[in-house]
Parts: sequence; C-alpha cells; structure tokens
Amino acid sequence: MSQGLLIALIVVGIATCGVAIYALVELVKTLRSVRSLSDELGETLPSLVEKADVAVDAFNAEMLRVDGIVGQFEEVADLVIHTANVVQEAAQVPATAVNAASERIREMWQRLKSGSRVGPSSSGHDR
Repeated sequence: MSQGLLIALIVVGIATCGVAIYALVELVKTLRSVRSLSDELGETLPSLVEKADVAVDAFNAEMLRVDGIVGQFEEVADLVIHTANVVQEAAQVPATAVNAASERIREMWQRLKSGSRVGPSSSGHDR
C-alpha cells in the first residue's frame, strides 16, 4: 500500500501543480487586463474631466442668463404693479370728487330744507 499511497500523492501533487499553474496564468491575464484598463482610463479620464468642466461652465453661463431674465421680469412686474396703483389712484379721484360734491349738495339741501321750515315759523309770519 505504500507504493499505491506514493502514486496517489504524486498524482495529487501533479494535479495541485497544474491548478496552481492555471491560477497563476489567470492571475497574469487579470493583472494585464487591469493594467490595460488603467492605461485606458489614464488616457480617457482627462478628456472626460475637461468635457465635464466645459459642460459645467456652459451650465453656469446659462444660469447667469436665466438670472438676468428673472431680474428683468421682476423689474417689469414691479413697474406693472406701480402702474396699476397709479391708475387705481387716478380712477378714484373722480369718484372722490363726486362723493365730496354730492355730500356738499346734500348738506346744502339739508340746510335749505331746514331753513325753509325754520324761516317762516321762527320769523313770526304765521297768519
């Protein structure tokens, strides 16, 4: 049995060496692939970063343009509100004048009415 055990150990040793060699070959392939990927990223990444920088600059420029448009819109809205207030005040002036005039006419009418009643009875001209 010792000879059979020795042969089994040799076969297991050869199989283990084969597996180790296969694992080493795959490791070398993987390392080469990683190195290749790293080289590609080293070449591609700076251009991607530059493109991203350009895109961010363009976005910032558009945001400034939108900010300007919003600022102009706010100015126009303020002007419209001011104009509406002026028009409203101007429209109220005739109404206020008519109210004041009608109040004076009412007061005068009341005085005339009360004066015509009080006049004859207080003057003693009742016959």
